Amino acid sequence: MSVAEGVRRGPMDELRERLVLELRERLVDQALSLPLGNQAALSKVAELAESGAEVDDIVSQALLDEGFVAMLLRLANSAASASVTSINDLNTAISRLGLSLVGCLAISAPSLRLLAAPSDGLEEPRRELHRHGVLTGIVARELAEGGKEGDRALAAGLVHNVGLSVLSLHAKSGFKKLMAAAEQGDRLADVEAKLFGFTHAEVGTILAQAWQYPEELVAAIRDHDAPIPSSRLAAIVQIADLLVRERGIGIEARGEISGAALEVAGIARVDALEVGASLLDPGEDGQTPRHPLVAALETVA
Repeated sequence: MSVAEGVRRGPMDELRERLVLELRERLVDQALSLPLGNQAALSKVAELAESGAEVDDIVSQALLDEGFVAMLLRLANSAASASVTSINDLNTAISRLGLSLVGCLAISAPSLRLLAAPSDGLEEPRRELHRHGVLTGIVARELAEGGKEGDRALAAGLVHNVGLSVLSLHAKSGFKKLMAAAEQGDRLADVEAKLFGFTHAEVGTILAQAWQYPEELVAAIRDHDAPIPSSRLAAIVQIADLLVRERGIGIEARGEISGAALEVAGIARVDALEVGASLLDPGEDGQTPRHPLVAALETVA
């Protein structure tokens, strides 16, 4: 820091910085204190799935979280899994879905549960946040072209706005101001910096680190609004986020997909737009295409 900068920085600046840090820490602590299911069991599921453990071992941990079991069964019985017969046991469900997807869903479950809040007048915005996250995850999965990268992209899309979920729960007055600003077309990161002194991406990053998310998922949360995303996964999530927002889905204003994000993702603009259109635009019958995963994921885990 230069001498001039040191002179310009006075007691009020230091006080504001301290208050900003205290507020951010309090928001994260409040989120961490919420009953969001059996997080120890979910973390173990993710760990076992990543290591390629036996399905029986994963089942024993998954059974400790009833909501997670219900979500896995919904997914296994969805059209996306190409299941002909109804699946009622968890072993078959996990085998059908694959360890990679199961592990990613275990990681994302606590973030999704933040949106299952008591009645406080913000239920509709939270439902819209959840809908946006589900569609962002589905679009990101398609942009990543399936496989393990596709599963990670789905999880990252599902949780990229976890910081906004926290603000909707523990900074309600500020959250309402953000919604009003978004309706005017303002970029949330700019408004948040003035209103709170930090962004929802920063809050989400700290929370994801506390939950011991994989680093690539932490980076996707941190960089989903960044000018230049630091990884392909973060860039894919940013592109998917903007494709969904372009359709007016979510609480944020529309934005332009940057050339930098496309370059980091290794995706041509025309291809990204085509994926968005195929998953989000109305078909010839006037109905918006409904991806099979939507029905399974739209209920909070």
